[in-house]
Amino acid sequence: MEMVKRANKLYDTADHLAYITYPLVKDTKLIITIIENLYASLVAGMDALLYYDRLYKRINPYSENFHSKFETFKTKTAPRYGIDRQKILLILDLREIIKKRQESPMEFIRKESYVIASHDYELKMISIEKTKQYLQDSKDFFEKLNRIARHNDRRL
Repeated sequence: MEMVKRANKLYDTADHLAYITYPLVKDTKLIITIIENLYASLVAGMDALLYYDRLYKRINPYSENFHSKFETFKTKTAPRYGIDRQKILLILDLREIIKKRQESPMEFIRKESYVIASHDYELKMISIEKTKQYLQDSKDFFEKLNRIARHNDRRL
């Protein structure tokens, strides 16, 4: 399915940037690109699982906005597929980072960390180590997603 392929491609891009590209170029600006790719991959994976549930009429129709999809995913789809609370919180954490960055009047690099400053100068620091931890934390989500996709694609 196209959504699963997109999710995997975005995850692979984030992983490659973190473990191959970043050590070569040592450009801290890559951290935010990794975060954005990882977030997009998790959302695409979430959309794919929601699609499967909708296809097999396990869930009711939902609105296409993020909050509606996320709430349906959190309450109905994630428990069905054994996706733990940590993965759900990870999606929210990454969304919050991206949202803070969009609203931020200033961002800069300090001691190999990407720093996002809010309007009231609250700082959010993201290191490459934290970013790699996000990647590790999401790895089993993609293993489950691919297993579910293989199972459901055989049924179609």
